[in-house]
Amino acid sequence: MNGVQTMRVTDITGSIRKGMWNYEEPYPRFDMRSLGEVPWAGHEVCCEVFYGLHSQTGTYLETPAHYYGYDKCYLVDDIPLEKLMDIPCVIINIDEGYFSGNTKRMPVPARILIDSLGGVDIEKKCAILIGTGWGKHWMDRRFLDMSPYFTKDAMNWLISKDPFLLGTDFPRWENIEKPEGFFDAFYAADILMLAPCVNIEKIRKSRARLTVMPVKIPGTCAVPCRAAVVEEGD
Repeated sequence: MNGVQTMRVTDITGSIRKGMWNYEEPYPRFDMRSLGEVPWAGHEVCCEVFYGLHSQTGTYLETPAHYYGYDKCYLVDDIPLEKLMDIPCVIINIDEGYFSGNTKRMPVPARILIDSLGGVDIEKKCAILIGTGWGKHWMDRRFLDMSPYFTKDAMNWLISKDPFLLGTDFPRWENIEKPEGFFDAFYAADILMLAPCVNIEKIRKSRARLTVMPVKIPGTCAVPCRAAVVEEGD
C-alpha cells in the first residue's frame, strides 16, 4: 500500500562459535561443548557449556574502564539500557576494493572517512558505524592479523564529531607494529566502543537507528552483545 512505512533490520553481530577469530594469548579460545547427562533432571535434556568465553569475545561493547580501570570509570552494567536502544546512527561504508588483495594491514585515514561519508552531517552524541567489508573474514585467521587500522588523523576526526558510540567491522584499531597513539584521546572522550561487527556493508542508508543489547554480566568493562541496525523508509 502507498504510504506504508517499511523497516529493514540488519544484524551486525558476529557469531560466537568454535574457530572464530580471537585475540592472542592469554585470551582463551571459545569452545562450545555438550554438558552431557544431568542425573537429577528426570528426563534427557540438552545444554551446552561455553568454554573460553571472555569480555571481548565476538562483537562486544566496551567502556573506557578498559583503559582507566574499574575504580575510576563506569562499567557496562552501569549504562542505562534505554541509552543503548534506538540510538541515532550514521553509517560510513568504505569501498571494499580499498582492502581487497592487500598483503599488509591497510590504514583508514581521515580522508577516506570524509570521502565515504559523502557530505552527510554527523550530529553530536549519535553512533558512528564504519564498514569496510572486513566482517566477511570473521572465520579467517587473517581477520585479526590483517585487520585495517585507524590513522591518528582519522581518530582525531572521529573524536571531533563527539559520538556516543563508535563501531567498526574490524577488530584491531591500532597499528601494533608502529602505533598511531590515539587511544589516550579516544578514551578521554568517553566514547563507547562496539567492535568488531559484521554486515555493516549491507546497510543501504547513511542514517539509521542502532540498538545494542549487552549480556547482563555486572563487574566488567566489556561484554559480548547483540547489535542491530534499523533502516526506515517508504
